[in-house]
Amino acid sequence: MDFPLHLQIFLRSFFLQTGWNSMKYQNIGLTFVMLPFLKKLYAQDKDALPSVLARYLETFNTQPVMASFCFGALAQKEEEVAQAKTLTAFKEKVTEWSTIRKSLSITAASIGDRLFWGALKPLTLLMALFIWLLSGVNFFEVPCAPSVSLWNTFSAGAAAFFVFNAVALFVKWEGIKISFLKDESACFGLTCFDWNKTIYYAKRLGLFMTAGMLAYGIYHYLKDFKELDAHFYARAAIVLVFVCLSLLTRKFKIANMYLYLAAVLTLNIVCLF
Repeated sequence: MDFPLHLQIFLRSFFLQTGWNSMKYQNIGLTFVMLPFLKKLYAQDKDALPSVLARYLETFNTQPVMASFCFGALAQKEEEVAQAKTLTAFKEKVTEWSTIRKSLSITAASIGDRLFWGALKPLTLLMALFIWLLSGVNFFEVPCAPSVSLWNTFSAGAAAFFVFNAVALFVKWEGIKISFLKDESACFGLTCFDWNKTIYYAKRLGLFMTAGMLAYGIYHYLKDFKELDAHFYARAAIVLVFVCLSLLTRKFKIANMYLYLAAVLTLNIVCLF
């Protein structure tokens, strides 16, 4: 896979979710992403392209960022399908392609959900809160400092957005390249990264930051030995509610994306008022 083709697949990968549907999920997006590669591969056999596209339009669903490992792996196996010399070899390669398509999408989804939704998004949210504290947006006080500039207010969100997407873009780009070069023995490049250790340290860092923020909040209210007011209890209640909801979503295996958005909205409202 040369650089121009790699770049096309990378850019098209941002539209993977565009054609999402309840019947076959990301199948339209996958076909759109892989179309430049398939056109080039079957340039001399255009009659085969419709049946090839039909395979890609079957059910496909995985985590959007980690889908890059599926793109490279499917491209690699598609080359083997295209090079099959006999009907028996062709059927075997198509079966291998289908198996990898299903198994790799499940594996990538498992890793991606734990890394990006379960660890990195909460971590970047905590990072934004720390930046707000450092820039003068002290949400432990009522009201918050009125002299805080808009730049300081939005810099935290921008930093969190940049960090999350820097990691996502790196995985997207490298995933396509690595999975195209690696084979089944390396799980198409997935074993090149220690995902479990990365997720472990990201979650531990998040717990450390949470504990630090809670400790700072307790210190802020107790440093002058004043009686705790209703604002402290309200903020403590908000934190406890989201902690309990997070535990419930994990117990019942409910996606925590909406909970994350609710936490961001709530904390922004608390900061403003």
